[in-house]
Amino acid sequence: MLLVPGSSLKMIEKAAASEADVIMIDLDDAVVYEDDSKLGAQRTLIEAMGKVDFQGKEVVVRTNAIDTPWWQSDIAACAEAGIRVIMPPKADTPADLLTVVKRIDAIPSAAAMTMWPMIETTGAIVNCESIAAEVPRLTGMCFGIGDYTVSVGGHFIDTPDRVAYPLGKMVCVARYHGLVPLAPAVAFSNMGRDSIIEEWGSYLRKLGYDGALVVHPKHVPIINRIFSPSREDIDAALEMRDAIAQARAANKAAVIIGGKLIEKVNIDIAARTLAIAEKLGLVDPQEW
Repeated sequence: MLLVPGSSLKMIEKAAASEADVIMIDLDDAVVYEDDSKLGAQRTLIEAMGKVDFQGKEVVVRTNAIDTPWWQSDIAACAEAGIRVIMPPKADTPADLLTVVKRIDAIPSAAAMTMWPMIETTGAIVNCESIAAEVPRLTGMCFGIGDYTVSVGGHFIDTPDRVAYPLGKMVCVARYHGLVPLAPAVAFSNMGRDSIIEEWGSYLRKLGYDGALVVHPKHVPIINRIFSPSREDIDAALEMRDAIAQARAANKAAVIIGGKLIEKVNIDIAARTLAIAEKLGLVDPQEW
């Protein structure tokens, strides 16, 4: 997911031409907190959705928080623009998001709109299980590292281990409830240090995330590479699948490949790798 300010049509066009899978048009923190700027961003969103070729990419919108004067008109603008997914920020409780749901419910053209709430406050982390269980229209959750850092009284340090707890809790909750988990891979100290993006992306993949949110187009290829199975991953998955099939034919539950014990959990991970590879066109369905 590539974040782009909702105030710039030029930047939205550039994002649309990138290799990102999802474009997040941000009406919240990326737009100056003044009426003219916020309302102008809403108009830019509507214009962009009418004229920009997003090349099949999903477009989502981060709206303003419910304690601002703009969030309701943000949702109306999203409905007018045909946006299918909004990302309400800075919610602490299910009640906060149910307020957003009520607004969506009141707009007939928004009947199919869903939400990926930003889980980015201490309240949201504490309550994310209740949020996932009680709030309708949810299809995903996105961790927000900036506001979380402020909320918890932390500091902007580039290493991802400082947010191990909220990242681990949120991905677990999202998976349990069938929601897409996403989190940022952002270089706070130096946007030019690709190694920071590499570290964050690899960390998120190990935790079980489906991808990462980035704020610069040059980081999109890095994240795509990290989250895409390599040919080595694909070949290893195919080998596991074939070996376990032979083991089961011989009435064995496990097999050893190169000194490594391969059992059902490994096969489940291999099947996920192959499913992702097929979706990305990296493997022929007939191969597996």
